[in-house]
Amino acid sequence: SGKTTIVREATRKLAESKNVVVVDTSNEIAGDGMVPHSCIGFARRMMVPSLDQQSAVMVECVQNHTPHTMVIDEIGRPKEVEAARTVKQRGVRMIASAHGDLRKLLKNKDLRGLVGGVEQVTMGDDMARQEAQRKQRLAGSDNGSEMKSFSISKTKVQRGGEPTFDVIVEVRRGARHEWK
Repeated sequence: SGKTTIVREATRKLAESKNVVVVDTSNEIAGDGMVPHSCIGFARRMMVPSLDQQSAVMVECVQNHTPHTMVIDEIGRPKEVEAARTVKQRGVRMIASAHGDLRKLLKNKDLRGLVGGVEQVTMGDDMARQEAQRKQRLAGSDNGSEMKSFSISKTKVQRGGEPTFDVIVEVRRGARHEWK
């Protein structure tokens, strides 16, 4: 799908003017070997000895290398989600990948913290009515003249907290020029 190429190029461009560190678990971004691949430009690399140490290396990177931007090849476990939250709280920007689209990310209990998590809330009568009307208006504008009726629900799923990432880009296989 071109994900690695996009991450490498963003790393290279950012490293021209900022302190960028790549936390490379699988050596996918900076390549294998003692010397990082030239595709990451002036960025530095921190190799991760084993997958279960990735979160610790992310925190160590912030503590010892003061990066402006940290690039992580993949976040896939709860400890890494927590480490990413710690990195953001310390003011470091991140570029990272997680497998799946936004809907799958929200359904994945281990990774949904990257987008702020989700929680179910109970609404009052007036707010529930307004929400049903809003959904009906949105459905009507999407379907042209066909109006869909929505029942009033007193519960709603919403973002639970502050997202770790401000921007999410979906790269789909076979559609490299159509980012969401």
